[in-house]
Amino acid sequence: MAGVDTLEFRNLRSVEEVQAARVFEEGGYTSDEGASLESMRYRFDHAAHLFLGAFDQKGALVGYVMSTQADAPLVTHRSMEEHDPRGSTVCIHSVCVNPLWQRKGVASRLLEAYTSSICKYNSSLDPSGYKIKRLALLSRENLIPLYERAGYTTLGKSSVVHGTETWYDCIMDL
Repeated sequence: MAGVDTLEFRNLRSVEEVQAARVFEEGGYTSDEGASLESMRYRFDHAAHLFLGAFDQKGALVGYVMSTQADAPLVTHRSMEEHDPRGSTVCIHSVCVNPLWQRKGVASRLLEAYTSSICKYNSSLDPSGYKIKRLALLSRENLIPLYERAGYTTLGKSSVVHGTETWYDCIMDL
C-alpha cells in the first residue's frame, strides 16, 4: 500500500463512487448515526462540490468528506436532510477513511484538502455571490483532537441528538 503522499484528492464524480463511500459510512458510524445511501445520493446530487474523496494510485476511494450548505451557524438535523445553496455554513456530515488506511494521516490530509477546496470554491464565485464563511461539524469526543489539529475550535456539547453518542460542535471560520 502506497503512502498518504500518493493520494489524489478530488470531488466524487459518479454514483458508483458514492456507493463506495457508503461502505465506509457503514463502517464508521452505527446504524442509527450513518447516512443512508439515499441521503448520500441526495447530498451528491445537490452538493457534489462538497463531496471530496481521497483516491489511491489505482483510483480506489480510501476516504471522503461529505457536506451540505446551510443558513444556520452549526450543524442541525435540518442541514443533514437539506442543502441550501445560499447557506454560508458548510455542514460536514462525514469524514470517513477505509479501515486499512486509518491512522496513516489520511483524515488530516482530507481535512486540509477539503478546507483548501472550499477556499478555492469561494474564490471562484462572483464577488457579490454567496460565500461560505464557516465550516461546522459534529465530533465524537475522542476525535476532537483531530479536528482541533486541523484548525477547528470546539464549542462544547451539541444540542443535536443523533444516535447514542454525545456530539460536540466544532467550527472553523474562513
